[in-house]
Amino acid sequence: MEFTMRTLSITISEDLYDNLKHTVSSRQISKFVSEAVKEKLCKKNEELYQAYLEASQDLEREQELKEWDILNVEA
Repeated sequence: MEFTMRTLSITISEDLYDNLKHTVSSRQISKFVSEAVKEKLCKKNEELYQAYLEASQDLEREQELKEWDILNVEA
């Protein structure tokens, strides 16, 4: 699978930048940031998925949604 790379300009605090420069070599910063963003997005997506599962198990909420669907079809 081939990935297209994009350039992104971001603004970060001076402290965070200094910490990054002291932790990761300059040649590895893009990879490090990409992996950090990917990890954060995966975590966020998992949280959203879990919230969806919880909401879908709420029988009262599901019944209300069905009632709204009927109203939408009638309108």
